[in-house]
Amino acid sequence: CKRLIDSGAQVSGVTENVNRINNLSKIGVTVFKREEILKCIKSANSLIITAPPNSYSCPIISNFGKDIVKSNISWIGYLSSTSVYENHNGAEVTELTKVMPKEEPGIFRYKAEQDLKKLIINTSIKVEIFRVSGIYGLENNVFNQIKSGTINIIYKKGHFFNRIHVSDISRVLSIAAIYGKNEGLVNLSDDCPAPQIDIFKYAYNLINLKIPEVSDYRDIKNILKPSIRRFWDNNRRVNNNLLNARYGPLIYPSYKKGLKNIYNLMTQTNNQ
Repeated sequence: CKRLIDSGAQVSGVTENVNRINNLSKIGVTVFKREEILKCIKSANSLIITAPPNSYSCPIISNFGKDIVKSNISWIGYLSSTSVYENHNGAEVTELTKVMPKEEPGIFRYKAEQDLKKLIINTSIKVEIFRVSGIYGLENNVFNQIKSGTINIIYKKGHFFNRIHVSDISRVLSIAAIYGKNEGLVNLSDDCPAPQIDIFKYAYNLINLKIPEVSDYRDIKNILKPSIRRFWDNNRRVNNNLLNARYGPLIYPSYKKGLKNIYNLMTQTNNQ
């Protein structure tokens, strides 16, 4: 939001999270209550939807679709997820990869994408769907996981995770909403899909600690929670060539650059 405001945009949003309300208000965002979503829609010409879908669709689309079509909104940015791709056994996926999700998270996301596309048929509204990889940043990162003391590091041969730094999401969405006004699908992921073990090794090296014992996925897969096992059963490398071509190089194109920045910021905070 701050990037949008710094670019001269008037920004409004909807949340009932007290901390978010305070933080957003401080930087100049007009915050509406949940029951005031319609006011937010009527005041906008670009709309970014971050609300996760339910089993029916995106709640914003299903409850306010008609109002969106009648409004002055000319561009919608929808944050979907790379979960729609599901498992490709470590192969690369692009925006052209055929999508046929079989698990609920992917099914719900993909249905919401399709419902949004149907909504804007016969309108002049442009829709850009961002399929977002795992998000990390100063508040949600591997260092906080290590600090919690409950971390379980797992190794699975040939397995890749994909991620994107929150600052890169912010930069891309700001450009898209104000200047881009593009259409279609874009994978919002960094340049460097990597095994989980590589990320932990780098993080432990930065904080100068020895990495704890690593579990082999084959030995523990049957005792993992279904939600955790789903992450490990889905293996893909997300291609972001279109993202870089459309919006330029990322601020943090790899987990190493992103984690190094987070480490430096945390170190500065601890020394103050």
